[in-house]
Amino acid sequence: MHQPIRDNLEEFLRGPAQAIPREFQEHLQACGDCANELHLYQKHAELLRSLHTEMEPRAGFYARVMDRIEQRGRNSIWTVLLDPTFGRRLAMASAALVLLLGTYLVTTEPGEPDYAAAPEIVMTSAPLAQSADTLRQQRDRDAVLVNLAAFRQ
Repeated sequence: MHQPIRDNLEEFLRGPAQAIPREFQEHLQACGDCANELHLYQKHAELLRSLHTEMEPRAGFYARVMDRIEQRGRNSIWTVLLDPTFGRRLAMASAALVLLLGTYLVTTEPGEPDYAAAPEIVMTSAPLAQSADTLRQQRDRDAVLVNLAAFRQ
């Protein structure tokens, strides 16, 4: 399809009431391909116009649409929090959790942490008794500590 036809195709298909430029009609007379294609477009437009009928919706249509919109709007995740049954269950579960945590905190006694497993604490602690074994252990600990401090990768 050539440019003059492309530019004025919509005006031509709307019907005879529109003013069609002279160059459009001249091109149609000179170009048989464009005339045939335009004739097919006219047939399609007439068929589409015949299918198009204006209908009015039945009474109460808009009210039914609005009711459906409202029903779908109510089913959000936040509406669950406003349900009184869910609120009571949530309050009871929270109270049970607080009761369990309180019981745990009351029944457990705070004690001193067990540092015996940490080698750094054992190596740096002062000896309790000054026996020969204790002095030997102290020297061994000091040697291990020096080796650890001097170690580089």
